[in-house]
Amino acid sequence: MKRVKLFLWVILLCTSCSTSKLLTSDVKPVEITKMLKIEPFSYISLIEKGNQGKLNDSISSITKVILDESLETFSEKLRLSSQEIKLTNSFEREELEEEIRILIMSADRNKNVQNIHITPFLDSLLSVNNERFGLIIVQSGFTRAKGNYGGQVAKSIGIGILTGVLTGMAYTQTPIKSNSTLYAMILDNQNKNIAFYNKSVLQDKEPTERENIIKQLNKVFEKYFWKKQ
Repeated sequence: MKRVKLFLWVILLCTSCSTSKLLTSDVKPVEITKMLKIEPFSYISLIEKGNQGKLNDSISSITKVILDESLETFSEKLRLSSQEIKLTNSFEREELEEEIRILIMSADRNKNVQNIHITPFLDSLLSVNNERFGLIIVQSGFTRAKGNYGGQVAKSIGIGILTGVLTGMAYTQTPIKSNSTLYAMILDNQNKNIAFYNKSVLQDKEPTERENIIKQLNKVFEKYFWKKQ
């Protein structure tokens, strides 16, 4: 239950703002020769009725596998170490998710990541594994049940027509079909801050499709680790 409450905030964040800006510290990309991969997380909501979504564990789990596999295709480019942090203890996982949420929301609201300090648990994970840099990848978003989108489009058109009849000014707002937002962050255990933060938002793109995830992973890291293609 705590997991659902925590990342509903992130999901609301991703759907309210579609812009992104690359934020970095004074660390240069060439200095990042190796990174510890922290288990990626995926939080996907399913909209079955109306426009209200509910976090779906099954879809989130499936998407997490696709996200993890997609991330592995960038392993060499991202200089990932052979180690990976995967926590099985439920208390520790909740603590990890909470700290990741705090850092993402802090980075998303600030224009300078150098002043955002690494949270205690993540700091200890990097220290225990003798790694300076750690990679965080989180995906959030939503998809719709079959038939839901068409029904909501018809409803919005109907409301637009009715508004036009009553006021003489028709206005129709087409609902968003789906959303996939991918957050990427690199922690710097030496300077105790964030070396890199970026995000990619895709509206009307399914968060469960590998092609979209790979596109987003490429998007967040291009112009930093590699040139835009």
